[in-house]
Amino acid sequence: MPTRQQIQKLLTLEPNDPFMLYALAIDHAKESEHESAIEYFDKTIAADPDYVYAYFHQARSYEALDRIEEAKSTLDTGLEAAKRTNDAKGISEITSYRTMLA
Repeated sequence: MPTRQQIQKLLTLEPNDPFMLYALAIDHAKESEHESAIEYFDKTIAADPDYVYAYFHQARSYEALDRIEEAKSTLDTGLEAAKRTNDAKGISEITSYRTMLA
């Protein structure tokens, strides 16, 4: 995986690249920088509303911040994206996670 600096450099060339935005969000989440992670997940979703795993991992950041209602809402929206794209694995994982938070 590229370093945060490498990702940011690539984003200067293509600021709306959903894969790079997602990678940066994941990097922030791994470092427990959940507020920043949520911002980059938002940017990922704005660039590609069908980026199913951005919703899943954004919900994890919300949960880490004890913002459970926002996590649930994010998962609900992610489930719509997974259904829209016929992503069976995404549907299964988001549904399981959402049930756990219920």
